[in-house]
Order: sequence, then structure tokens, then C-alpha cells
Amino acid sequence: MKIKSLTFKIFINTFFVGTLVYFICAFLFISSLYEYFEKQIYSELQTESQFLEKSVLTGDLDYLLELETKNRITLIHSDGTVYLDNTVDLSTLENHSIRAEVLGAKEKGSYETSRYSSTMTEKTLYYARLLSNGDILRISCNQHSVWVLVLGMSQILLVMLVIAVIISGVSASWISKKITEPLNKIDLENPEASEVYEELKLFTKRIAEENFEKSQREELRQQFTANVSHELKTPLTSISGFAEILKNGGTDENTVKDFASSIYDESQRMITLVNDIIKLSKLDEKSICLEKEEINLTQMCAEIITVLSSAAKSKNVEINLDGKNVLICGVYPVIYEMVYNLIDNAVKYNIQNGKIDVSVKKDSISQKIILSVKDTGIGFSMTEKERIFERFYRIDKSRSKENGGTGLGLSIVKHAAKYHDARVQVESEPGKGSTFTVVF
Repeated sequence: MKIKSLTFKIFINTFFVGTLVYFICAFLFISSLYEYFEKQIYSELQTESQFLEKSVLTGDLDYLLELETKNRITLIHSDGTVYLDNTVDLSTLENHSIRAEVLGAKEKGSYETSRYSSTMTEKTLYYARLLSNGDILRISCNQHSVWVLVLGMSQILLVMLVIAVIISGVSASWISKKITEPLNKIDLENPEASEVYEELKLFTKRIAEENFEKSQREELRQQFTANVSHELKTPLTSISGFAEILKNGGTDENTVKDFASSIYDESQRMITLVNDIIKLSKLDEKSICLEKEEINLTQMCAEIITVLSSAAKSKNVEINLDGKNVLICGVYPVIYEMVYNLIDNAVKYNIQNGKIDVSVKKDSISQKIILSVKDTGIGFSMTEKERIFERFYRIDKSRSKENGGTGLGLSIVKHAAKYHDARVQVESEPGKGSTFTVVF
């Protein structure tokens, strides 16, 4: 469903409210006017009854019959018998003892009531008065219903409706433009500097935050592109140089073997770099198509330690694993890559005759899974703590180059943890090793 413009919605709602207010006011006005007229009629009937009471008490009934009036005058005995009526033949009238106005007059001294005609276009107003002789004097007159009043005023009401519609339309148009004017003036590049309604300040703040994040992402993208170019340029230059020498010929067999070995090493480094970039890209975009499964994290750590045992043995680094079978739910290749990078880094950046403690446990209180990799390596200062997860950032660049590192390992760890809603904690001190903890 297409969403209409804000200006249109404000216009329609304001116009509707204005028109609704007109009808409410018209209804209240007509109701009040009708009620006022009805009270006036009852007041006139009461005055007339006081005027006629003297004639009734003195027995001058002929005066009542000859009186020129549009109102109906009726005299009723206390038993309900009608003995005088100036408009209707007495023989056609039934006993009035149960009429509301008669009963009310007997109880209260005077009583007002009304009854609608069968067509509901007219109603009769009755005023009954209890006389001192016990008889009841009733005076009544006809009054048009409120619908007849509305019909009679239809012309003026229609004119007022047209005026109200025009005023509502003009007001709605003006109000809608005034309300949306500050919105149209929001500077999307610098939204927080724009003057907006108090309710929209959170909205402009979010835009500013998104702009900041966008600029950061763009800066990171540019840095990433520059770093990738730099990382690829070095091995490509070496490969190109070796190939050029070999192409020119005159190189002895031993040198050819050395060059071929160097070309192989550099190409493998490039392949590793490209693979790491692809992994990061998939984690960034969450485009990994594998289903999550139950993984024995302790067993996985044992397998990775076995794979890295040769590299650890070359530096005489001892690796210890502590933990019973602990199960987590995750994407196997992603978890494997994360754990592998943590233990691999612990081996690469460790000292000769160093030690690595790998721990897997489940917290009994929070039920969280905790993976810890502690080494006795070179460590790093806390000022570098936030940067170690940046792509291509290396603490010891010379050692990283020697070990064949791409500078993407910890970045993969960070993104893999985020992919599984886990968090990575780091503790380190230069020369005293580091501890990386992943909390699932």
C-alpha cells in the first residue's frame, strides 16, 4: 500500500477535524435553541394557567370556551373525568386519571410533560396545574420536532457548512505547510544543526549517527583497499622480479630452485591473503550459507592443537588443553577458523620454550560457554588493545612477515564471534603474554 505524503495526511486530518467541529457546534446550537424555545413555551403555558385559574374558580366557564387562543384548555375532575375542553368534543374523550400530567399535578401541584405525534414531526407540550378546588387545569400546545427545525434552518445551515468547509480547507492547507516546513529544511549532511521539533531530535540524532558510521565505513573501506593493494603489491613485485630474471636465462640450477621456492612461498602468501579477505567479506555480509549445528568445542580445540603441534614443536612451545566436553551451536567452519586463529597466533607470537593454556568451560551460574587462550608470548600494551582487531594491523610487523601472517587473523576472530553473538575479551602486558577470551 502506497503511503500518502505527510502534508496530505495533515491536511486531511485537519480538514476532517474542522468539519467535525462544525457539525458538533451545529448540533449543540440547534439542541440548545430547541430546548430554549421549549422552556419559553412552558413558561407561557404556566403564565396562562395562572391567568385562567380565577375564571375556573369563579365558575365562569363560558369565558374559557369563548377565549381566543391557539392553546388547548382542558378541565379535569380529580377522578379523571374531563368536564371542559375548548377544542375537542367531550364525548370523544376517555378518562384522564392515568395521564402523566394529571398524576404529576396531583403529586407536585404542577407538572410538565410532552408526547410526540405518530409521525414524530410534531409533539404536544402539556402543563397541568392542581387548583384549590381539587380540579386540574391543563393547557397544551403543539411544537414542531427538532427535525422540522433543522429542515427550516437548512438553508442557513448549508451556507454555514460551505463557509466552514472553506475555512477548514484553507486552515488545513496552511497548517500542513507550516508543520512540514521545518522537516523540509533539515540538513541531512548536518541534521543536528537544523532547527526541528523536540520530538524529531532523536530522529536527527540517528541520522547524524548513521552519517558518522557511513563516513567511518567509507574510511575503513579506503584503508582496507589501500592495505590490500599494499599487501598484494609486495609479493607480486617479488614474483615479477624472480620471473624476469628467470626469463632472461643464464641462471644456474640452484638459483632457479631458490627463485622457484620464493615464487611458491609468495604465491601461497597471496592465496592465504585472498582467502582471508573472502572469509571476512562473507562474515561482514553474513552471506554464509551453512546451517548452525551442535559443535563439541573441546574436541575442536584438541584437533586444532594437533594440527599446530608441528609449528609449536619447532619453537618448543607447550600447549595444554583443559576442559570437559562442552557443546555449542554454531557454523562449524566459522568457529573452527576463529579457534584456529587464536591458537595459531599464540604459537606464532610466543617465545622459545613458551607455553599456551587453552581452556573450555561452561559457567554454572550464567550457563555461558567460555573459551580462553593464554600464552607467554610478546604481549602488547593496552593502548594497542582496540587496534589489534583492525584489518592488517600488526603489533610486530617483522615477526608477522616471518610467520607468514596476513594481519587479518584477529579481525576474522572478531567478526566470527559477532556472527555468533559472542564477545571477545583481551588481557595483555608487553613481555608477559596475552589472554584472549571468547564468551558465547
